[in-house]
Amino acid sequence: MDSWFETFCQELVIRRALERTGQALVLAREDFGIVLQVASDWSVVPAPALVEGLGPRWIGLVRTAVMPLLETDPVTGADWEPGAAAGYRDRPDAAEGVVTDVLVVDLTDAARGSGQWVLPYAATESGVSFAEPVRAGECADAVLALGELDPRDPGRIPAADGGGPLSRAQGRLTLDLGGAHLGVRRLRDAGGDGFAYATEPYATEPYATTLREAGIDPVELVTLEA
Repeated sequence: MDSWFETFCQELVIRRALERTGQALVLAREDFGIVLQVASDWSVVPAPALVEGLGPRWIGLVRTAVMPLLETDPVTGADWEPGAAAGYRDRPDAAEGVVTDVLVVDLTDAARGSGQWVLPYAATESGVSFAEPVRAGECADAVLALGELDPRDPGRIPAADGGGPLSRAQGRLTLDLGGAHLGVRRLRDAGGDGFAYATEPYATEPYATTLREAGIDPVELVTLEA
């Protein structure tokens, strides 16, 4: 898994997911992307349109889980039942080394292929630390299907006044702003959460100002180091 994407998960996903259940859809390039967190109903997320507009390198379905470290449940002495690991973690007498919190990422990478990874993590007051990611299997079909979509050409985006196509730079900005607006607004209207992020130097002026002043509230702009 790409180290940049691991950093992205740590800084932008985990810190917002520790106190909630659900999943996050991550559409990421090195310079721009969006994160959409939802409890269960994905029908409000226009994922295909967002993928076609943003042209992300990484498409990830991210969820928190609890993974047993022992073969059997120490409470029952039998194999772990679904949900039992999370229940054990919440017991007041839970012992260390029995279960661990993990981030499960179904990820397709335009340059390197796809797969499912498990990232054990520990959250403390000082932040979140990760163990080495472990490849756990094949990527989910729904994520693979999104990765097969063809992105729109930013050089063929028509101007609002009908005066011809925008420049590629203007078209790229229009697609990014439109995707952030469409995805985050719909999800927040449905009770979910979302935000946009940009890396340096893509987050410098006038891009950051345009994102904040383009009438697309509520969208949180998060800046990462490149």
